[in-house]
Amino acid sequence: MLSTVITAFVSFVSTNIDDIFVLMLFFSQINHVMKKGHIIVGQYLGIGVLTAVSIIGALGISLIPSEYVGFLGIVPIYLGIKAYFEHKTESMDKTNVEQQEAEDNENNKPEESTSMQESYIIPFMKDFVNPSVLKVASVTIANGGDNIGIYIPLFTSMNFIDIMITVAVFILLTGLWCFIGLRLAEYPFVQKNIEMNKHVFIPIIFIGLGIFILIESGTIAFIYKKVLSG
Repeated sequence: MLSTVITAFVSFVSTNIDDIFVLMLFFSQINHVMKKGHIIVGQYLGIGVLTAVSIIGALGISLIPSEYVGFLGIVPIYLGIKAYFEHKTESMDKTNVEQQEAEDNENNKPEESTSMQESYIIPFMKDFVNPSVLKVASVTIANGGDNIGIYIPLFTSMNFIDIMITVAVFILLTGLWCFIGLRLAEYPFVQKNIEMNKHVFIPIIFIGLGIFILIESGTIAFIYKKVLSG
């Protein structure tokens, strides 16, 4: 049992070191839309999916080729571009405060009505599949190519009891990862520098992560071959 715990610990740590930094960035963006709970649930969801896919793969069932999984690298690229343009929009708003306030006052009621309608139309999605949860989960899954590559042979060599122990270790370590990411984001030096430069850090890191995922998973090479063969 001890050897299984150690193996699970080493496997998780070696494949999720970079997740701590990504979690730190997410926790630095906490606001009325993205909350701590959303990030924690999203991380658990992402790790859960990677673990489940790995167990299924260990049983000899390949659900999705890695080249197609790599397309998830588009998600962090999208988030990085979105963060950049959101910052640009906020900068423009600050230079036109009075005009923006007037427009907001004119459009306030319709917007509230629309948001209320949306919240009543899909209450289940709003409560259990929050967009912020999906955002964190999708980045975790997209960044999990190395996880699957290591977890599948790991689970293949294990019996049912060992797999359950490993899953339990993963659950505990995911919570620890969230705790570390949150504490790093709250550390005064880190918090100050991220807050001042997050309009630069977040787009660059997320876009870079997405490009790395596309390359590492072989997706770009896969697209290139398809284009040539087509």
